[in-house]
Amino acid sequence: MEGHRAYRGLRVPDDAPFELKPSPGRGWGVFATRRIGPGATILKEEPLFVIRKPTPLIREQDIKQAVLQLPAGKRQQFLLLRDNASGTFASMQDAFAENSFDLASPDESGRVTRLPAQGLLLLLSRFNYSCVPNAKIPSFTGDALVAAIVAIRDIAAGEEITFCYSFDMQFRTRRERHEALRFVCECRGCLPGNLFRELSDARRRLYRGLTYLVNGRDALARGRQGPVSSIITDPQFVYHILIDFLREEEGLLDDLDEPRPRGLSRAVYLLAGAFQTVDNVAIAAQAMAQDTWWKRLDLVLKLYGRADAADGTVAEAMRM
Repeated sequence: MEGHRAYRGLRVPDDAPFELKPSPGRGWGVFATRRIGPGATILKEEPLFVIRKPTPLIREQDIKQAVLQLPAGKRQQFLLLRDNASGTFASMQDAFAENSFDLASPDESGRVTRLPAQGLLLLLSRFNYSCVPNAKIPSFTGDALVAAIVAIRDIAAGEEITFCYSFDMQFRTRRERHEALRFVCECRGCLPGNLFRELSDARRRLYRGLTYLVNGRDALARGRQGPVSSIITDPQFVYHILIDFLREEEGLLDDLDEPRPRGLSRAVYLLAGAFQTVDNVAIAAQAMAQDTWWKRLDLVLKLYGRADAADGTVAEAMRM
């Protein structure tokens, strides 16, 4: 209970659409106090302090020095951090590792880059993980040394707000995710006994395979890779529709990075406009007018194998 008392001392903005409270089996979490619509910014937070080193090079002394330089009030906020909201951390290095994020960092000219910058974020660290999240941390906020978390679907009042720690988790099966996480997630994509869970691994394996065919590389491949190109060039439109259908079924589809008409993925939106044969154009337009990816997929399968006047041009563009 000592950890519970400590986290009640964290300063939450007055206008924040959430509250901090215990999350069963997961220490503390963040819960919506009102409905939050998709695309809404839930929290924008400046770090308590920043260490400009790659994560593996950060040592206890680096963190101790940064904490000692904080004003007394902010130093006290750091000292409220608990290991899973229970006991104190064994070291400042452990506390920093569990509560820090990579940040965009400005260079000497003020231009935002990806120079090493790890920031201690008190509130953002309280959001728990889910393989099927309702929020995400955008890859770029546009502000130097500021992190944000944004809703990717409707979040009801009282619902816990979660995000996925790593983009590549969406390509992993339940077992693979848990091996990478080193803890057991209990989201609907992980708990047995429901239809969603039974289909989830199959959808994610197929999603990974289709992405490999379209991009020419495995989404989970590590290390340097040489030049890559799409393994298939026709019919890419159908493959992209199927990918978005699988992502929608998994609760992973969102359009926060690049908004476009009717929530279309960028690739599908561009490919849909590539048809030149009148009948194919009509089918593609009808498919794109549907309100779910299931309906779009059902219609667009009619395009599978159909020749189009633009086939040569599109195939060449894909190869390039």
